[in-house]
Amino acid sequence: MTRRITLAAGGVAAALGAAALLSVWTPTSTPAIAAPPTAPLMEVSAKMAAPPAEKHLGKGVMAYPLAATGADMQKVAAYWTPARLKEASTYVPASKPAAGARQAPSMAELSGETTLTSTATAAAAPSQQPMVGKVFFKLGDKEYWCSGSVVHSKNRNLVATAGHCGWSLGQNKPVENWVFIPSYAGGSTDAGIYVGHTLYLHEDFSGAGDYDRDYAFVTVYRGFTWKGDQRVQGGRLEDKVGAFQFASTKGRSRAVSVFGYPAGAHPDGSRPYDGQTVRPCAGVTKATPASAPTYLLENGVLLNPCPFTAGASGGPWVLGWDPVKKTGFLNGVTSLTWNIDADGKLDAASSPYFNAVTARVYQQAAKQATN
Repeated sequence: MTRRITLAAGGVAAALGAAALLSVWTPTSTPAIAAPPTAPLMEVSAKMAAPPAEKHLGKGVMAYPLAATGADMQKVAAYWTPARLKEASTYVPASKPAAGARQAPSMAELSGETTLTSTATAAAAPSQQPMVGKVFFKLGDKEYWCSGSVVHSKNRNLVATAGHCGWSLGQNKPVENWVFIPSYAGGSTDAGIYVGHTLYLHEDFSGAGDYDRDYAFVTVYRGFTWKGDQRVQGGRLEDKVGAFQFASTKGRSRAVSVFGYPAGAHPDGSRPYDGQTVRPCAGVTKATPASAPTYLLENGVLLNPCPFTAGASGGPWVLGWDPVKKTGFLNGVTSLTWNIDADGKLDAASSPYFNAVTARVYQQAAKQATN
């Protein structure tokens, strides 16, 4: 049986090695009024120290600044007006270019765009997983989005997502203007917009494009919200929406709940999701049944069935999810989706295996204060 693997990255999924399509995100409700260029700046503490510009933290852990200073943070905050959030597109990343080859742009940059429409008009219900949200970022001259979630740290400022939702393998650099919006539903930013401070990755991903390390942890500044055409400063991310606990080396064959914002089409062109609310998958994990040489994938964790389409990238894999207490343990992030039956429908999703290497990246990120 021929297996085909497709990336799950916020838009139309496409078979690896094939050209990907890109879908424009159109929310079902319009956010607050877009701010004019003269919108007042938020107060920024002078204690917000800049990290070094790319730092090797030992044992393969890398730190890359996203908005290193208070001034950088202000620029990113001003960039993401409600209108820009509405116009952002879904993202499909590239694998690492071959050594010596001309560095290619991501598949998303090579693709076309198709408008995504929805007939829903009612306001979306509040998220039942408030710590799950959307990641937005800029690459080149376009804006994109993925999924992500809050993971606990002593500084209460940490987001987990896929590595390819923070680092462009095609351009060999971090993405720009990275923000996280928790509890996103139907265009709502009521829980705040949180500007990324520093991106933490393993060097196997940023250096080699190894999707066994396709995870990232991002520290964020205190959030802000839109009040008409004004930006109003808020508090710490975890204080606002809670967080998952971090877990690693838990093995496979575990019951897991997976959350994300799928929005793309199946290979046959059907589109069951609109990317406007959190969607769940649940089941028992196992080892991925095949490797993906282009992406250096060898030790992934598979959830089958899970018919997520593109848009779910970076969404959390949670052990022991309690929907009443809203607690659980982050033990993976959506990285790839699989068309195992080759029948035109995506039927499974996979995550990198969270092991001691993952824990080292998380532990370094969890140390950093951002105010």
